[in-house]
Amino acid sequence: MIQGELIYKTIDSLKKRLENNNLLELQLQEGYLTQATCTFNEPADESDLIEFQRKLGFELPNDYINFLKISNGCSLFDHPQHGGEAYLYKWQDIQEATYESSNEGYLKIAYIYQDNIVIDLKKYSEGSNNYLMVKGYIDNFDESRPFNMNFELWFDRFIISQGDKFWDWSVYTAENFYKLKG
Repeated sequence: MIQGELIYKTIDSLKKRLENNNLLELQLQEGYLTQATCTFNEPADESDLIEFQRKLGFELPNDYINFLKISNGCSLFDHPQHGGEAYLYKWQDIQEATYESSNEGYLKIAYIYQDNIVIDLKKYSEGSNNYLMVKGYIDNFDESRPFNMNFELWFDRFIISQGDKFWDWSVYTAENFYKLKG
């Protein structure tokens, strides 16, 4: 598969799952069942994205640009009545979301349950396809952890995990599970 195509397939499949009543039936950790909805924004204009990159002084990753051309941000796995905390920013809101003074070369592109998903633009400009990171929303950028993946792979895994923070799953070994449960 050519890099950048996975984002199209992932969003298309998710939208097909939402076609009937705009609700997804989810089974989450510990057998919890719930329903969720996803909301996609109108696509970003290509000329706006070119100007945004010019002002940034960095090129955005192709797979992320493809996402913005399909949906300029979105809200994922929201509870139908109570909403949620998993959203990818519109390109227009990224710079405001990335407010830290030490943000040179970093962009917060999403807020997922008190984590920020961050693109390391320097790493991408050096040719790395493993440019995506995660940080706690109050952490500094130098406290970010690498995902060792690009945007479209992260997005696909986030959809497969039904909105769960798969990057934290390693703490849920059987031994830790029973310790946490008391």
